[in-house]
Amino acid sequence: MPRYNSRANKPGHYSAYPRERASPKRIWRYIAAAGCLILILLFATSSPVPVAKDAAQHINPFGPTAHDPPIPRNSSHTGEARWYNHWKWLNPFSDSITDDESRSVLPPPQERPPIYAFYDSDAKGDEKVEAAENKLLYIWRRAWWAQGFRPVILGKAEAMKNPLYERFQVRKTDHALGSDLMRWLAWGQMGTGILANWLVLPMGSYDDHLLSFLRRGEYPKLTRYEGLGFGLFSGDKASIEAALTEALDSADPNDSRSLLVLVTSKHLDVEPEPSAIAFYDSATLAQQYKTISASLTDSKAAGLISLSELITSHLHLTFLNTFSSGISILAPHRSRSLIIQYPAIILANALTTCAPSPISNSCPPNNQNCTPCSTSKPLALKTPPSYTNTSTLFTVGTLPHPYTLATLLAKTKSLSIAHIRRTTARDPWLQSTTQQTLGPSLGGPDRIVSFKESVAGKSASSRGLWLIAEETSGAETAALDKQELEWYFGFALPAYNTSTTALSLSDPRLTTSTITTTLAAPNLYASSSGRNEEDQSASLGEKEIAHQRDILSHARSVLGLAVKNGKRKGKGKRRGEEGLTEERVRDAVEAWHLADTEAWR
Repeated sequence: MPRYNSRANKPGHYSAYPRERASPKRIWRYIAAAGCLILILLFATSSPVPVAKDAAQHINPFGPTAHDPPIPRNSSHTGEARWYNHWKWLNPFSDSITDDESRSVLPPPQERPPIYAFYDSDAKGDEKVEAAENKLLYIWRRAWWAQGFRPVILGKAEAMKNPLYERFQVRKTDHALGSDLMRWLAWGQMGTGILANWLVLPMGSYDDHLLSFLRRGEYPKLTRYEGLGFGLFSGDKASIEAALTEALDSADPNDSRSLLVLVTSKHLDVEPEPSAIAFYDSATLAQQYKTISASLTDSKAAGLISLSELITSHLHLTFLNTFSSGISILAPHRSRSLIIQYPAIILANALTTCAPSPISNSCPPNNQNCTPCSTSKPLALKTPPSYTNTSTLFTVGTLPHPYTLATLLAKTKSLSIAHIRRTTARDPWLQSTTQQTLGPSLGGPDRIVSFKESVAGKSASSRGLWLIAEETSGAETAALDKQELEWYFGFALPAYNTSTTALSLSDPRLTTSTITTTLAAPNLYASSSGRNEEDQSASLGEKEIAHQRDILSHARSVLGLAVKNGKRKGKGKRRGEEGLTEERVRDAVEAWHLADTEAWR
């Protein structure tokens, strides 16, 4: 009997459950469907719009480039130049805070407290008078802005928004008292701040105790200042509203011309007469400037124009008296980098040029013992190689990029990494600039901290102006923005050259011989034992000046800092093998001179 084999006789799965075999056409359909599915998946993954929450984890190397993240709220940027506001700004190197080599760390900006002036343009009818008054308003705004305030011109619109305006309308007042109440209503609507007449201007140093107090923006009580009449007040919103309410509720004396007559002393403090504030009211003009007072009587428009010229000359004179030691044109390595000092020299000559005035040799009303500006004895110009921290000396410094300075010192446009590493000392600009204050032994990280304090510190920011060499030098199109400088200094710069919109480098009065004579004069040299041999003589010829200009122009192109509309464009890339080599040298220079690079940024 044959043995039964269960495995051999057991029917298979297919034989037990027979199925219809797929035809060749159906197989091709399956392949086509699978191909379509693959294509859909490919298009979905390459789309810039994520299809799922975790789509960002799957990066497609062939997709479009990602956009830069938004800049943090406590940062600022202008073009390609970016900076980060942080209280750790005195760290030697910014990238340790920002993790970004292209962003510099600056101290948190000081908030500008508002200062208000009331001007009723609807009450004026003469166009010439309005134009002259608008010029005075512009001078007022510019002067207070330079002292760290935010000047605001108020009008009827602000006064009418005040909730107390309805009570003012019911009250019958004469024109003088009504104008003063409107001024206070506008100020009360704005709230805490300073109220000033638009003929009240700051005529003192930036560090004056009253100006420093007003810049804090905290005014616990309503205060007026002796000697200024109704020209200057400070207070918080609550005290302003309390004084307004008392004035509107009180009786109206027939001889009252100001709100102060209607307010009791409990709402108002009186401080001594300030020494840094000037008020050009009618009484002051009649007593000290009789020519202007008579001109206002004959023709108000002409008198106001003369008054604006007088105020501008007094603001400039206050600057000259504040910095009585002169102007320092910081010039390290001056014989080999003379070209980058051109804008600073032009600016210094403009600052020391006497401003035109309808009353020559006159002084501001708050400082009758000033030293008048004299063309025969102008303010001293100095060209030291090192920075001097003196409150009576104004410094104009020009910062070159380390690559620019390296090419100027080497007198060639072609540099190599081997030359940078073997023959150049580290941070030569900062080493020379801080030689007098810090000595020769400290390194770059210690020097950059001291330099940051000199540039951006509270006590030093008003004592100097720092320029970027690649933005202001080396080309006929490079120029200093005259209007921007005037808002920085607080007054109109005297007409030193022929340009009216900018301090241009193409100045017929400033020839190469003038530059050479200025820098080579023995009395302009600051005594310094650490002066290099190259600084012993700054007498350069036309050929050498042209060579420096050519080197600087080349450095500007390598850095990608060609000036366009006065704004820095940032690092640039040049095509070709030559451009790639120059970019590598530039990066090597920045890495070798870290402190100089940090100072330039």
